[in-house]
Amino acid sequence: MDGFDVVVRVARLALESSAEGVGLLEDYVRRAGASYGLEVGLVVLPEQILVQELGTDQPRTALVRAAPGIFRLDQVADLKRSLVDIEAGAPPDEACRRLDAIAGRTAPWPWWARVVGVALFAAGFAPSVVASWGEVAAAAMLGLLMGVLVVAAGGTRLEGIVPFLGAFVVTVLGLTLLSDLASTTGVTLMVLPALFITVPGDTLSAAAGELLSGRFTAGAIRLALGLFVLGLIVIGIVAGANLTGDVDALSETLPAPDLPLLVVLAGWVVFSAGLVLAFNAPPTVFWWLVPSVIATFLLQQGVTRVAGAVLGTLVAGAVLGAFANLLDAHPHRPPRLVLVLGGFFVLTVGGLGVRGVTAVLGEDPVDGLTDLVDFGLQVPTVALAIALGVLLSDRWRPRFRP
Repeated sequence: MDGFDVVVRVARLALESSAEGVGLLEDYVRRAGASYGLEVGLVVLPEQILVQELGTDQPRTALVRAAPGIFRLDQVADLKRSLVDIEAGAPPDEACRRLDAIAGRTAPWPWWARVVGVALFAAGFAPSVVASWGEVAAAAMLGLLMGVLVVAAGGTRLEGIVPFLGAFVVTVLGLTLLSDLASTTGVTLMVLPALFITVPGDTLSAAAGELLSGRFTAGAIRLALGLFVLGLIVIGIVAGANLTGDVDALSETLPAPDLPLLVVLAGWVVFSAGLVLAFNAPPTVFWWLVPSVIATFLLQQGVTRVAGAVLGTLVAGAVLGAFANLLDAHPHRPPRLVLVLGGFFVLTVGGLGVRGVTAVLGEDPVDGLTDLVDFGLQVPTVALAIALGVLLSDRWRPRFRP
């Protein structure tokens, strides 16, 4: 074992958790190589990396392939800690053993806890979609069903159709058992919190970030993937409405909120707990997620009321990016991906795309086109905001290192 073997293992683990973009992956791989005096060249795509050793007469090359995801945040955190040890001088054999152990480790939470996590994730997000107890109850019930589907299909050939299958099943169930709520808000608003675990808002924002940073191939591929997943969700919702004969429920009506702000904020605490369980995050991450999620939400809402939605998203996203970037500088804090993920969902844009298309198909073109315009604006806005926060805070990172 030597330094190149370490680099390849770091690349594989980083690729498996790279649904938020390839920028951090490139940084990790180059840092691992530099720790052993290696210069490495990279060709990075969302699902594969070509790693080549440079500066030698017989350069070694490795092709690493993996489906990018974010469902193992425990591995993301362990990879950061391992990289700190590598940069501190860990021998290659020891580093390889540790990285292999991370790759082969079982998930920290049992399957039933992940199912409950998806339900909490949905129920906690629900008050920010429709601020009513009916929405919360529906999200919790439908979220349990989505949790079963997500966990059962994880790692199998069926995983790719979960967005369609989940949207279809929860739409049919919602229109059958919760028809009163569906007729009040529209089916999309009712099922969206439960489907949020599959809505690729973070993927779309990451794609926009890659395009902004000049990674055109990776960004274009990830953008196409995000739009494809959105399409699967829309098809599932529309097919479910067609099966039940409730096509009119595709149009949406956003009722006036009847939950106090305190309940909405408490929902984000529940959401954070669900994120920890659903994404296999270490328990200690919860205490970092709660303040970042709530602060992002309050800041976005506050600035939006004063200066509009675009500036609200820009300010909240920039602060979130700076917060995650500065805390990531400490070797014993969670990595930036983990710290920014909760806020990503707060600022998410994928839900607007689903709502816009289903509303248009439900013969509600005014609301549908409004949602689609907002969707088109917010995809690059979220990416730009977080990138600005990271860029502007880089100069202060050394102050946050021990």
